[in-house]
Formats: sequence, structure tokens, C-alpha cells
Amino acid sequence: MRKHRERAAMYFGLFLVFMLFCTIVSRGIYASQMPKVTAGNIETKTLVREIEANGTVVTKEEVPVVTEAGVLVEKVCVVEGQKVEPGDLLFQVETEDLKRILQQADAQIQTEEAKLSELNASGSTAVNRASQDLQDAADTAAGDVGRAEEAYQAAVRERDSFPSQEEYKKNAYKKDAEYQKLWKASQKKTAAKADKNAFSSYKKSMDASLSESYAQEKSALEDAVSEKEAALSAANTSRSETIKQAQRALEDAKNGGGESGAKKEQQNQIALLKENRERLLKLQQEEGKIFCEISGYVGRISVLAGERTTDASALVLSDANGEKLFQAVLPQEEKAYLTPGDKIDLSFPNGGRRILGIPIESVGDLEDGTCQITAKIADPQVIIGQTAEMNLNKEVGRYECSIPLSALYHDNSSDFVYLIEEKNTILGVEMTARKQKVKVIDQDASYAALETDAFTEEDKLVIETDKEIKDGARVRPVEE
Repeated sequence: MRKHRERAAMYFGLFLVFMLFCTIVSRGIYASQMPKVTAGNIETKTLVREIEANGTVVTKEEVPVVTEAGVLVEKVCVVEGQKVEPGDLLFQVETEDLKRILQQADAQIQTEEAKLSELNASGSTAVNRASQDLQDAADTAAGDVGRAEEAYQAAVRERDSFPSQEEYKKNAYKKDAEYQKLWKASQKKTAAKADKNAFSSYKKSMDASLSESYAQEKSALEDAVSEKEAALSAANTSRSETIKQAQRALEDAKNGGGESGAKKEQQNQIALLKENRERLLKLQQEEGKIFCEISGYVGRISVLAGERTTDASALVLSDANGEKLFQAVLPQEEKAYLTPGDKIDLSFPNGGRRILGIPIESVGDLEDGTCQITAKIADPQVIIGQTAEMNLNKEVGRYECSIPLSALYHDNSSDFVYLIEEKNTILGVEMTARKQKVKVIDQDASYAALETDAFTEEDKLVIETDKEIKDGARVRPVEE
């Protein structure tokens, strides 16, 4: 009997050991299935905004390329941003068109020289010419004024004959087949309510459209009257000025002083025409080709093949030896972190050199909503047109409540973190993750700054986890 009790005690002890072993194993399996998390506290951090952007080296020094006006462009041989050297062909004009313009210039010079010969004739001839010029000017100006007056009166008549809005609508009703159809249907004694509603709805829609078109047509007539009235006023002003100048010329001729002044004016005009001819002749000798005279880059191009040149510059060159600027375009949200005087670093591609500590000269807004920074480059080895990457590490503030970005989660439009809390369960004290919404006030590439009242220094946050966790999930903190 004693042996039976000892054997039973031994078996019971073995059973307890086995149960302990199973408990340890099950707890281990249970714990192994929990997400392993790294806990951390809030920190005091100075956030640094890292701003990067690609930009281009440009120059302030621009040189216009001007050629004779009125010449037909045959082809443009460069594009904006192209590097050019002295002797490079920029664009070319048509030689046949240039030849024709030269012939016109010769003919004009001959005409003006003939006028000068006439001025050298007797004084009576000058007076007669001045009198004839006055008469011609008066006749021409009177014709211009008359035509302007007729056009103005015609515009006034057309405006005044325009019907009232009521008449305008009545005329439109008569011409509109659908309106007439619906109106007749609604006027019948047997007309249903639907017929009347259909007519009422159509008329309402048509009235709105007619009111708008009436206003537009009436406004156009008013504008036409104003335009013709301005043209008439300009014609009268021009007539007065033309006659005044012709009268002065006649008085000068009668007094004997006009002949000398007219001769000098004519001589000056001929000299200008000859200078222009010399430039055209030189262009013809160059076969209509316009060459680059400096080392630089093509800026804006104002001429196109098939169009004629103007008095303005045909194109603009950026002088390669001019003052160099680095310009970069950045998103508008970066503007708040950019201030003139901030120093940027530039890195040139393909193993190029780096330039450190270049101060920003200006920060401006562009029409598309972006912003542009400009910085002056003094390094003589930098070439206009080169591209470079700018880098700026800007301290944006020191915050007492900062957390690593790995601890920050996003859910739709809100931000949140997980706090690690103790919870009593049937298996003892366990750690759980509790979701806590937060408000981010700033952040950089590594940390986010939160509102200072979000946590206490004792709060533990989930900094890293090996599995996805949810609100209320059990977690297993591990040492970092």
C-alpha cells in the first residue's frame, strides 16, 4: 500500500512537471505570435528641413542681335538655350527679298535726291510746292475726315434703328418654328396642361437666351459707335496737325527761311537712307547670313522663318563672360523655408565639382504657383547653361515634443501613434498598443514635431514593429 502511494505521488509530480512544461511552451508560442515592438519616448529635437532642387546657371548680361527691319527671314539656325561662338550662323534672310528691298532703297534715294534738286531751284518753286502740298494735305485730310464721319453716322444709325428688347423678342418668336408650334398648341381650347407647361418652359428658356443675345448685340453696336467716334476724332486731329505743318512749310517758303530748312531736312533724310542701304548691301555681301559675334547662349528668339524682321531685336544672346546666376524652381510649400541670405550648396552632375555656401539673393513667386530662387555664382569655372542640384539644410525650429517618423502613422486624413500600456489579463500583466491621434506641426526627413500637450515624458510609444498592429493589440516590447 505504501508503494502504491509513493508511485502515485511520483506520477502526480511528473504530471505537474509536464503541465509546467506545456504552460511554458504555450506561453512561448503565444508570446512569439505577438508583434515585437521597440518602445521610445518623446524627445526634444531641432528639426532640419532638407531642400533639394535642380536648376540652371544663367546670366544677367544679354546682348541683342538686331538686323534691318522688313527683311523676310528664310531660316533660323539656332534654338533657345544653344551654346554659340563667334562666327556661328544665327539666322538667314532671303537673298532675293533682300535684293528687291535694295532696289526699292535705290529708287527711294533717287526720288529724295530729285526732291532735293527741286529744292535747289528758285524760291518761287519752293513756294508753289509748299502751296500745292498744303492743298494736297487739306484735300487728303478732308477725305479722311469725311470717310470717318460717314462711318460714324452709319454706326449711329444702325445703333438707333436697333429694336427694343420687346420687339427683338417678338421678331424672334415669329421666326422660331418651335415657339409658334408650341404657342398654337397652348392656345387651343382643348389644350392640355402639359401643352401649356411645354410652351411656358420653352418661352422661359428662349427669353433667357434672347436677353443675353440682345445685350451682346446692343453692346456690340455701342462699341462700334464708340470706335467710329474715336476714329473721327483721330481724323480731325490728324487733319489739324497735317494742315498746320503744311501751313508752316508754306510760311517758311514765303519768308525765305523754309528753303534752307527743307534742304537740310532733305539732306538728312537722304543720308539716313544711304546708311540703311549700306547696311543692306553689307547683309547682301554676307549672302543674307547673320553671324554670332560673342561667346554665349541663345536666349529668347523673336523671329520666325517666313516672317519679316522688325525694329526690335531678332534674338537675344546671353554673354558667356557675364555675371552668372543659379536659378531653381521649387514647390510653393518650400518658400516658407527659404530666405534671402540662406546659403546653398551646388553639385554639378557627372562627377562635377561642388560649390559650397552660395547665398540666396532672392526668392520670388512664379505665375504657375511655384517659387524661384536666385543665387549669384562667382566661380569662373562655372559655365552658363550648366545644370546643378542645390541642397539646403535649414533649421526650422527646436521642439520639445518630437518623435521619429517611424512612430507616426496615417489613417485617411489624420495622424496617430501607438502608446504602449499595461493591461491585467487572466494570463497576468500584458502590454497593449493604444491608438492615439496627434497633430503634426512640423517635420523633417527623420522626425515629426507634435503639439506639446500630446504626451508626457513617461509615455511609451511604438517606435518600430515587426508586424502590423491595431488598436488594442497585445505587443511584446524588446530592447533596442
